[in-house]
Amino acid sequence: MYRLERCSGDDLALHREHLAIARPRQGEVHWERFDPSGYPAEALDAAAALYAHRAVQEMHSLALFTELAAQLHLLGAPLDWSGAFARMIADEVRHTDLCLRMCEALGRPARPEIDPSQLHLLSASSPRSHVRQTIVAAFCIGETISGRMFRRALRATDVPLAREVVAAIVTDETFHAELGWELGALLMRRDGPAFDEERRELAARLPFLFSHFAGLCQVTGDRAWALGSPPVDEGPNFGTLSEAGYAKAFFDGMEEDVVPGLVAIGLPEAEPAYEALVRSLALRDECHTEGTPERA
Repeated sequence: MYRLERCSGDDLALHREHLAIARPRQGEVHWERFDPSGYPAEALDAAAALYAHRAVQEMHSLALFTELAAQLHLLGAPLDWSGAFARMIADEVRHTDLCLRMCEALGRPARPEIDPSQLHLLSASSPRSHVRQTIVAAFCIGETISGRMFRRALRATDVPLAREVVAAIVTDETFHAELGWELGALLMRRDGPAFDEERRELAARLPFLFSHFAGLCQVTGDRAWALGSPPVDEGPNFGTLSEAGYAKAFFDGMEEDVVPGLVAIGLPEAEPAYEALVRSLALRDECHTEGTPERA
């Protein structure tokens, strides 16, 4: 394990280059204007915990994108793929830095723990198949839903500094999802005798992937619960949704973007896989609420 932290403020060239990368692509973050004394301590604690957790997630994305870029080089992908991944790697450096700097601004500097064993993501065997599966999972599903959640969080954010930070992340997440669908469509073209078997393997993983991302998105009930609960919690909003708000963003993202998108690029199994997930969530919610006057 090691602790993730921001660069020190020295005058090394690597630090200057990092600052250039960490600067938002659009807009500006006015760190100096934020006064944490204007907010309750419990709100600052919750916001710092949120951004420390996001820093770990962004670091994992940084590791994933870096490893994918190396795999694409070995597979002989066109140079423009490398250029696009270079941008996304830089974006994840920016997101990690923004989240850690947000913790500092809140008066609660964070050094979250990173488990290096969790950063190695691709198997050494059948690299083409693993790259295809990872791009479908991380981009066509993960980044697509993540972008939707951040856009909704941006609309809910009423703390000016947090709004600037979330806006910087939204700009990049939207690009990542768009690029991911381009890559997914290209990688789903038949490219050799092993393609059909690899496509079936990917299709067979969809139920697991859908359930995995439902868990990451805090989906603990069905759509009816998500629609019937407030999308944001009370109090100052530092760029987050309520549990139900995240769940609704998941359902909307899956039904409007992910499932039809996967069908369009050659994975019609996405429809029954999602229907099975919805049924299982409804059953789980029914079991959870049986005998109680309302859902917890």
